[in-house]
Amino acid sequence: MSELTVSVHQPNFLPWLKLLDKILASDVYVAYDTVQFTKTEYHARQKVKTHSGPVWLTVPVRHVRGTHQLIKDIRIDNSQPFRRRHLKVLHMSYGGATYFDEVYAILEQTYARGHERLVDLNVDLIASLCSYLEVSVRIVRATTLAHEGDRTDRLAQLVRNAGGSEHLTSTFGADHQDVDWWRFHHAGLAVRSQQFEHPTYDQIGAGFIAGLAAVDMLFSCGRETREILASRRRLVPVSPVLEDAPHG
Repeated sequence: MSELTVSVHQPNFLPWLKLLDKILASDVYVAYDTVQFTKTEYHARQKVKTHSGPVWLTVPVRHVRGTHQLIKDIRIDNSQPFRRRHLKVLHMSYGGATYFDEVYAILEQTYARGHERLVDLNVDLIASLCSYLEVSVRIVRATTLAHEGDRTDRLAQLVRNAGGSEHLTSTFGADHQDVDWWRFHHAGLAVRSQQFEHPTYDQIGAGFIAGLAAVDMLFSCGRETREILASRRRLVPVSPVLEDAPHG
């Protein structure tokens, strides 16, 4: 049986480079759509660059304030012409970029599908970008996989039930870390940590701004984005420290 690397992350809107790189480095990407939708996260918004600076592209959603809703259940407010607005901003901003025609056509085609749910739009955009970059990544939604328990249990089960033998994480060592990596080790799952270094490239406008939607780089670099990211990629094996092992 071949070993498979699985990454698990919320299906954010127009993912930024670090998330795209994590997905491209995986055999299977699990779109974690069974976690809570948060407006302050990047579930329904992302930044792109205009000639006057960065701006937000936001997908209007029918979210009831103060309620606990999962990403999978969030519906798009299609009464608002956000697709036309987004495409207009992208056309005005990136129209002169080297690979504008190629990348814009992909976004235009994806938007034209008129998705009703946010997760459908987001996953479709991610899949379309992976296809453009000619990277074969299997995308699976968490809703199709059994998972329960605390965060560690859910993550391990998602990796295992997606057929994985290794989990690729981007949060190892973070201050807010609440995953017990020893339980991954005990479950026979290897763990690697993504050490992402943001590339610089010929970006539109003055100066360079990091942390934008990945399409910012695609407009400038096209399919070469895949090789640039791969050449800088560092995936470090994570081994639980013996002293930190739980007792008993």
